[in-house]
Amino acid sequence: MQPTPTYSRHRGLAPPGHDTRGRRLLAGLLDGTAGDPPCARLLDLPRATGWSPGRITSATVFPDDLTLTPGVVFGGWIACLADHFAGLAMLSALPDGSTFLTAALSVDYRAPLLPGPADVEAEVTRCSTRHALVEIGFSQAGRTAATATVEQIIGRAPGS
Repeated sequence: MQPTPTYSRHRGLAPPGHDTRGRRLLAGLLDGTAGDPPCARLLDLPRATGWSPGRITSATVFPDDLTLTPGVVFGGWIACLADHFAGLAMLSALPDGSTFLTAALSVDYRAPLLPGPADVEAEVTRCSTRHALVEIGFSQAGRTAATATVEQIIGRAPGS
């Protein structure tokens, strides 16, 4: 991923030390006190293993049964994970009363992702009060194997 401006320069985000429902949920997911959302359970999505405002990390393992081409993780799974981790990055960043929906998603595959250990990093790289951009990197053995960009549309929750 490219170097990004400091978090405090983004508009529409909760300040780094501000307590939000999204940040409490992330803390609960990491310490095991919060249950995964239904779609995360159904799809057996990997959990985040670390977070800070606007940034999510995950050290995960891609199982052998996620291959379509023998020995290579199914690219659709990588796209699913990009959307998943972009959503978690948004939860870590937005103030209470904000909602978000994925407007666009693109994935660039640079090398085959293989079953086994992998690292995922998602970061909010641009944000205004109505639009955000999240960049996601997938690496294995210290090299970037795929990158993704997810555009998010930000709104206000009803009654906020």
